[in-house]
Amino acid sequence: MDMKVLVVGGGGREHAITRALSCNSGVRIYSVMPRKNPGIARLAGRVLLERITHVPEIVRFATKNELDAAVIGPEAPLEAGIVDHLEAAGIPCVGPGRAAARIETDKAFCRRLMERHNIAGCPEYRICHDPEEARRFIEARDGDLAIKPIGLTGGKGVRIMGEHVDAPGAIEYIRQIGGDVVLEERLFGEEFTLQAFVDGEHLVPMPLVQDHKRAYEGDVGPNTGGMGSYSMADHMLPFVSRSDYREALRIMEATV
Repeated sequence: MDMKVLVVGGGGREHAITRALSCNSGVRIYSVMPRKNPGIARLAGRVLLERITHVPEIVRFATKNELDAAVIGPEAPLEAGIVDHLEAAGIPCVGPGRAAARIETDKAFCRRLMERHNIAGCPEYRICHDPEEARRFIEARDGDLAIKPIGLTGGKGVRIMGEHVDAPGAIEYIRQIGGDVVLEERLFGEEFTLQAFVDGEHLVPMPLVQDHKRAYEGDVGPNTGGMGSYSMADHMLPFVSRSDYREALRIMEATV
């Protein structure tokens, strides 16, 4: 009997997941996405066009079709608690529940968690809920800062002082988004992504990836959800040493 798997999300990431699942002839794919992605639609047996945060409708779709499992791509439905509701309906999910997803969906929570448990890699930071408080901190620092909205922004919300904005521009940006921000020391160097499959105790890492977010040739534009990414056949990256990789794994293990 075929395994019926739901994929939630309609972007390039979800198309890659759907394409990988479609390589198994024993898997039937069901899709929920906010607008039609032709690449996903060609591979899915059934498609529901729906807001990916409309959890009750997605759960109804999954239970009506007696789906066996679900893979959640974007962060927004995780923040909305989709995993908790699907698993309560008896459908196991690849993706964290709402509480665990706060590490990604709430930057203030993430920094406090790292500080409270002495987890390595936490930069100097200040959480601000008021534009005036943020202004005073920025003017007192008079240096390189990363300005990060506390909630989800689809990878587009971070502003870097000295690169994207100057101090007055940073203060105006914070006023525009309402003042809920994490102000962090700016980190220099190459950025990479390390993700892992976790069951609450065990951690299985995925290949390292470098994501390029800035728009336009030469990285001169604003941040986007991602202009492209790459990984290597050996699951490493040219600029990442084995000791850096092991340190990243230790940080993940400490967080879990």
